[in-house]
Amino acid sequence: MMTTGAAASGQSKSKMGGEKLIIRSEKVRLVDILSMLLLRRPITSYAFVDAGEQTVLDVGDAPCGPLVPLIQAMLKFFAAAYWPAKVFGVVLEFLLNFVALNGGLLGLLWNFFRCKLVIPLDRGAPDFRTVIGMIDGRTELKPAPPATSDGGDMRQLQVLDVVVSGEAAADLESGGCAATPLVVQQYLVSEVTVMASKLAYENPAYVKNVVNNVWKFNFVGFYNGWNKFLKEDTTLAFVMTDMAKDASAVLVAFRGTEPLNMKDWSTDVELSWMGMGDMGNVHVGFLKALGLQEEDEKNPARAFPKEAAAAAPKGKFFAYYQLRQVVREQLKQHPNARLYVTGHSLGGALAALFPALLALHRETEILGRLRAVTTYGQPRVGDAKFVEFLRAGTAKAASATRYDRVVYRYDVVPRVPFTAPVARFVHGGTCVYYDGWYDGKELAGDEPDPNYFDPRYVLSKYGNAVGDLAKGAFLWARAGRDYREGFVSLFFRCIGLVFPGLASHSLRDYVDAVRLGRVAPKQV
Repeated sequence: MMTTGAAASGQSKSKMGGEKLIIRSEKVRLVDILSMLLLRRPITSYAFVDAGEQTVLDVGDAPCGPLVPLIQAMLKFFAAAYWPAKVFGVVLEFLLNFVALNGGLLGLLWNFFRCKLVIPLDRGAPDFRTVIGMIDGRTELKPAPPATSDGGDMRQLQVLDVVVSGEAAADLESGGCAATPLVVQQYLVSEVTVMASKLAYENPAYVKNVVNNVWKFNFVGFYNGWNKFLKEDTTLAFVMTDMAKDASAVLVAFRGTEPLNMKDWSTDVELSWMGMGDMGNVHVGFLKALGLQEEDEKNPARAFPKEAAAAAPKGKFFAYYQLRQVVREQLKQHPNARLYVTGHSLGGALAALFPALLALHRETEILGRLRAVTTYGQPRVGDAKFVEFLRAGTAKAASATRYDRVVYRYDVVPRVPFTAPVARFVHGGTCVYYDGWYDGKELAGDEPDPNYFDPRYVLSKYGNAVGDLAKGAFLWARAGRDYREGFVSLFFRCIGLVFPGLASHSLRDYVDAVRLGRVAPKQV
C-alpha cells in the first residue's frame, strides 16, 4: 500500500493525470538531497517533483534510491560550474587556436619576433576550431576500401557514390570537346556520418568550408534551434547533400555535448521524462531541445504539435520544425536522394528522436526516404515503448532504414541517464560495440556494462584508460601518420585516468574505430 505522504501527494497531483516525472532540479535544496539519501521517501512525495497521476500510482511508496540524490548533486555542481567552465572554455580555445594558427610554439615565437602574430579574435572564422577540433583536427574523408568477400565487415555494403570529377575535356584532334569519364568516389556511410558528427561541433563558416572545399559536397545550411524553456538557442545542426544537383544523399548532423558546456551535461544526466502517448515515455530535456511546446503528458498533440503552436522570438526557430522543412525541400529538390541522420553524444539522442517525431506526425513521405540513423556515443532517449515506436515508424521506409548506435568501449554517455528505479530509459537500434583495439561486434541488446556504477567493471575501466593512453601515443606507428595524436588529445585521454569512461567519449576513437575496425556478425 501507498504511504500516507505518497497518497496525499497522489491526491494533490491527480488532476494532472497521465505519465510523467519531471524533477525541477533548480528547486532542489541540500536538505532535499540529504532527505532522499536518509529518509527513503518516494520521489513523488517531494514538492520539487511534478508527477502524473498514473506515475504516482506506479511508483507507490518505493524509495527513490541513492542514484536520484547523486544525480541532483551532480546537477547542482554543473549549475554552479556553468560560468567558470564557459569562461575557461573561451580562454582555452583562444589559446589553442593562438598556438595552432601561428604554426605551433616555434612558429609562435618566430611570428612574435617578426611582428606577424595571428590573433584569433573571431570565433566564427573558417579556421577557428573548438576543443573537439583540437582533439582531432582531421577533416578529409577516407574513401571506402575495396569490397571484401570474407564477410568481416557488413558496412562495406553501405556506400555513398559521389561524383568527384567528370568535367568535359578539350578534344584537340577534332577541335571539339569530349567528356572525360566520371570518377565515382565511394565512402562508407559510417565514414561520412562519423565525420559529419565531428564537424557539427564547429562554427558555420568552418563547416561550410569543409563540406564544400574539402569533401566536395554541397553545404545546405547551419541551423540554430530555440529552446523555449531555457530561452536560448541550444540545438545546433547542419544539412548537406552529396551534390548540388540530383543528389543521392541528404544528411542532417546534430551537434552533441560540448566538453565545457555544463548545460549539455545536465541535459544528458537528468532523469526527467514525460509520456507522449503512442510514442512512449521520452526524456524531457531532449524533447525541449527539439521544440517541445508544453509539458503536457495528457495530450501529445499539445505537447509536440505537428505545427509549432507557440511562436519563437523574432528570428528564432524550433529545431524540429525548421529541420523538417529543410529536409522536405531538399528531398523534393532531389527526387533520387535518401535521408541520413546522425549525431554524437547529445546530438545522437536528437538524431534518434528526430525520426520518432516524424513518425508521430505521420510524415510518411520523409520517412519513406530515410536510409539510415547512425549515432555515436548516444545517451538513452526513451523507454521500451519509445524504442518499439521508433522501430515500427522507420520500418515502413522504402529504403530499409538502419538504426545503428555505435559505442566505443566504456564511454560514459551511452550509460546515461543512469539506470534508476524511477527512470525508464532503455536503448534501441543495433548496438555496434568496439573494444579498445577497435574490434567491433553487433549486439542485439545493450552494450556491456550498461550500469556505469557496476563495481565489477571498475578495474577494467581504469585498465582501459591506461591502454587507451598508450594506444593514443603509439597507434600512428602501426596505422600511419594520420593517426598521430597531438598534446590536446593525449591530455584529454589522461582525464580518463581520473574519470574512467569520459575520455572514451572522444570522437577521435569513434573515427578510428570506423576506419580501422571490423564488425563481426550480430550476436543474439
